[in-house]
Amino acid sequence: MPTMLPSKNADGLPTIALTEEQRYFFDLRGWMLIPSVLSEDEVAEMKEFCYRLHEDKNAVPLAQRSSVGGPLQTLTDHPVVVGFMNELVAYEHTASESGYGFRLEGTFLTIRAEGHDNYSPHGGGGMFNFHGNSHHYGCRPGAISSGLTRVVWELNPVRKGEGGTVFLTGSHKAAFPAPKSVWSDRHSPHWEDYECPAGSCLIFTEAISHSGARWTNSEWDRVAIFNCYNTVGAKWHEWQPHPELLADMPPLRQSLFRGVYCERNQVSG
Repeated sequence: MPTMLPSKNADGLPTIALTEEQRYFFDLRGWMLIPSVLSEDEVAEMKEFCYRLHEDKNAVPLAQRSSVGGPLQTLTDHPVVVGFMNELVAYEHTASESGYGFRLEGTFLTIRAEGHDNYSPHGGGGMFNFHGNSHHYGCRPGAISSGLTRVVWELNPVRKGEGGTVFLTGSHKAAFPAPKSVWSDRHSPHWEDYECPAGSCLIFTEAISHSGARWTNSEWDRVAIFNCYNTVGAKWHEWQPHPELLADMPPLRQSLFRGVYCERNQVSG
């Protein structure tokens, strides 16, 4: 039977499917990094908008004052994001070429200068959450389901050990809670992080144990967009985009924000 999952995003760009390696290691680790997804020009335009939003939001039209406003809107259904969500998050029977089978349900911008500390471990054990809990992670031979999934766009370079998001790799499948000796020790060798150039894309299941960290880079801020996705029949965050911003989006992108239900929730062309 032909798939109902959209093959292009709202900008008409072909979706980018997961590779065999990405699929395997995401399931194994619970997170993955795709470096250098955005061009230098895209990064520069987006970063300029982020600083305006952060430092002088009154200079930004009201409807655009969010981390899906301005040039950041194109990140919501970037081909890399759609390819991932089509396979690991979407409910296919609510999808079509005119509507996604997943939703974007929360977003925020972070700009963190040297010394800003965001260490607060949470999550883990998602294999054993009940299915109504958005932080569930499911798998069976040949298939996985990520549930609530976070996509982070790093608009400045990130160096290892300098304050990117940290993970207890594999803990989305853990049968036991994380030891207090690990959660209380930000320097524990069990925490893993990453390094990447500007314009990279970090994707992780919210079912994994993870945390922010202290940003220690004195040369540049951490500038990152955190978008959160779920199936069309579930919602964790109460955030919604500004109605005017939503109305101005292409119809396919608008489907990221449609009602939270499954019955007859398929967008027809």
